[in-house]
Amino acid sequence: MRTRPPTWARSRRWPPPERSPSWARSTPATTSVLDALVIAGCLSGEEGDAGVAALARELSAAVGASATLRARTGGRPVGAPLHEVLGELRGRGARRALVVTTHVADGRLQRVAAAAVSAAAPGFEELRIASPLLASEGDFAATAAALDEALPEQPDRVVALAGHRGSECEAAFARLERALRDRGRRDVLVDSPDRLPERLLDHSHREALVVPLLMSLGHHARHDVLEDLARTLSAQTWPHSLAELPAIRALVVDHARKELP
Repeated sequence: MRTRPPTWARSRRWPPPERSPSWARSTPATTSVLDALVIAGCLSGEEGDAGVAALARELSAAVGASATLRARTGGRPVGAPLHEVLGELRGRGARRALVVTTHVADGRLQRVAAAAVSAAAPGFEELRIASPLLASEGDFAATAAALDEALPEQPDRVVALAGHRGSECEAAFARLERALRDRGRRDVLVDSPDRLPERLLDHSHREALVVPLLMSLGHHARHDVLEDLARTLSAQTWPHSLAELPAIRALVVDHARKELP
């Protein structure tokens, strides 16, 4: 996805740094198209998250950048924010970089990330940002299929997928719920934590399973989505992240590949 204003810019800045920075994970530069891959999202609580670790490995392998870095776009103040990471890359002489976010929908956090990329672009030869997970009709269908497989329908159970708040996110959730209904899954609700309790009143005779519609299980996912909502609903929880699903990771990787020069 190309942001507006365009995230590509031309510059004469270079040469490359003499060595990779200590905060980057390097891959052989001889096969690299990019100087850096920046994976941006909520970093709080990601240590030990197997799904996020697998996503980072698969993105690095697919993109083949000289260095892979992490940046923060939201959540608790853990890790360097995206604009600082891009500024440091630019200062070290990187010319070509790709930003991939772990955002599910094209909401506020994705817009903030796109703005950071646009602001930093004049210091790079090439700088792009990939689309969030749910960017096209095909993405909604593929995500619905992955969730349908991971959370099979069970008698007397309703599945409540809880994601980030915000009007853009809620619109995306409605589209994902429709995609699940197209697969015959009328037992699944997709909404924000604020709206789910009221919607679940019509399903009070069924057991509820709360599922975080988030790429990682950081502090926000565990405490603000899973624990609080489950307590309110007296519900069970599904303690997994979307990044643990191979089909979801493949979709994120596909978005990244589409932005390669």
